[in-house]
Amino acid sequence: MADDKRSTVNVAPPAKAYDDDAFVHHFAIRGAREIIVMDSSGRPMRSTVSQRRSFAYASHLYALATMARNVVRDLDPSNDVTFLRLRSVRQEVHISINQEFIVVVIQRLKKQKE
Repeated sequence: MADDKRSTVNVAPPAKAYDDDAFVHHFAIRGAREIIVMDSSGRPMRSTVSQRRSFAYASHLYALATMARNVVRDLDPSNDVTFLRLRSVRQEVHISINQEFIVVVIQRLKKQKE
């Protein structure tokens, strides 16, 4: 009877996604905190945040981008939305819309002294 010894391989847990990525590093220098790249149908392909948060952002922002694009096309069919910028008290959201993908960059704003 042959011994059935199975070897186990110890694999280190994965580091935070895309820590050493130049794309992410470039945006981090400029103050970006969260980056989400979606395909043309709004599914997150790549993200620097958790999967749950990526899908939450993607579902809401894709719907917003689609509505904005439809409004602009209704007003002028020859025009199209390529960039959206949303600003609140605490953060700023930049959405770049392309036919192949959508890039969302979320930037935390610094508190201003009053």
